[in-house]
Amino acid sequence: MTEYEASCLGKHRFPSRRTAKHRANAIRRTGGPALRAYECKRFCGLWHLGHHRGHATYLRGGPNNPTPVQELTP
Repeated sequence: MTEYEASCLGKHRFPSRRTAKHRANAIRRTGGPALRAYECKRFCGLWHLGHHRGHATYLRGGPNNPTPVQELTP
């Protein structure tokens, strides 16, 4: 998996931070995880949603086999 594939490909792209934040809030209101909006400066220049640091539910192990992780709380 290339860095581009892991960072940008397959993720929804939002034209603005505001649009991405609205979608993140809608996901959280419907019982989904708390997500944050971040700008993809290196590849597409648009905005994506991702987990807050330390709150990921898996590590990418490959296209079809994510590796589950259990976060340790300090």
